[in-house]
Amino acid sequence: MSDSVMLKERVRRLYVSLFGHRNYQRLAIVCNARTGSNFLFMGLCRSPRIKMYHEIFAVRHRRATESNYNETMARLFQKESRSIRCVGCKLFYEHLSTEEWERFFARKEFKIIHLTRENRLRTIVSQDIAFMTDEWSVSNSDSGKSLKERRLVLDTTTLIARLEEVRDLENRMRQGFADRHILEVTYRELTRNPEATFQRIGDYIGVDDIDPAVSSMTKQNPERLSQLIKNYDEVSLFLKDTEFSGCLNADNDTRQ
Repeated sequence: MSDSVMLKERVRRLYVSLFGHRNYQRLAIVCNARTGSNFLFMGLCRSPRIKMYHEIFAVRHRRATESNYNETMARLFQKESRSIRCVGCKLFYEHLSTEEWERFFARKEFKIIHLTRENRLRTIVSQDIAFMTDEWSVSNSDSGKSLKERRLVLDTTTLIARLEEVRDLENRMRQGFADRHILEVTYRELTRNPEATFQRIGDYIGVDDIDPAVSSMTKQNPERLSQLIKNYDEVSLFLKDTEFSGCLNADNDTRQ
């Protein structure tokens, strides 16, 4: 960072400390990984009235800054420019310990967008591919990894437990926030109809200038599950008579 940029930032911080405010809406996008959270996050960042922190409660960030839960939380309560109407963050289920989640559930200042993906198998496949390829997002200008590089084998001995964990975490969040109105948003409606979805979100948080323009991000794994999963026949047979059999619906899996 150049000296001039650093000076401008110091002047900005001084101005905000003197004339800024804390009377803004707090927001948390609560979700699992690989549910469209980057698309939602970037959409909110397009509004000049919204300030979003990415994953400040993630262990890797807290270790890097040696900050604890209270210090991280304080960043969402510091003074901001008078133009800011909402300050929020992206919060994965895994980012907080059980004790920290109990503390967060008690924070009534936050509005909650609970983002889920109807096809939980897609969530798991997408997450495994991301870990395997070390590629977590792709823009329209980047073709990303080839299908051959992204195909994988799913371990059926742990698959049910993983699907149940995602389901149980979703339900735990709903129970934890049961004493307030939270906004449920799904991956499908976010990607199929972003204009209406961001309008609904804007109404919820009290910001009316969210730009629903098409993001530069694109779907990383648009192929059918049968193309992405090498042992698809084994997985299909394994899930056939379970509550998760609907995740294999060939008519729906590329749209979820």
